[in-house]
Amino acid sequence: MRTDSDPRPARTRMVHSADVLVRERGVHGVGLREVVAHAGGPRGSLQRYFPGGKTQLVTEALDMAGASLATQTDAKLANARNLADAIDAVIDPWRQLLLDSDFTLGCPIAATVVDASGNDQLREKARAQLAQWQDSVRDALIRFGNPKSTADAHASVLLAALEGALILARAQRSIDPVDAVQRFFSTSFTSTVGRSRAHRKM
Repeated sequence: MRTDSDPRPARTRMVHSADVLVRERGVHGVGLREVVAHAGGPRGSLQRYFPGGKTQLVTEALDMAGASLATQTDAKLANARNLADAIDAVIDPWRQLLLDSDFTLGCPIAATVVDASGNDQLREKARAQLAQWQDSVRDALIRFGNPKSTADAHASVLLAALEGALILARAQRSIDPVDAVQRFFSTSFTSTVGRSRAHRKM
């Protein structure tokens, strides 16, 4: 909720609130009036700020979430020294989100995919963001020695496991599923890279 000390413009607060509420409840669970109340925005401002209605608001919320994720992940990837560090960089922002929100918030992209079956614009936005995320992970895996021939598939499997772990973590109110995914892929991907390098030396 917005406080009196929140200096952000009302429009920015509404996009942020939409992001938070979609993470918490999914697209169908969020009403426009709830967004205004959560943001502390002026009544009647939604039509002025978001003439495209809920679709525009959720689209901008996904853009905000995607930019925030990229900022956090890219910064950690830039400082990664090995493949295990790279995997940590992909997973750590989600672990922190779960802990900071007391397991109430998840991935807004996944929430949108589940609820956007009848909305082509939101479905395409979610698809594009997932593809961008997968490309970023793939490039990091290649950077640290994962063979190009398998890196895209490995990135897809890692993200699928992470999305599942987020659901389990929220259901169990425990970070253990996320930690298990991190340990598994750090070990298995490192082994894959090691075998690939050994094969190239033969």
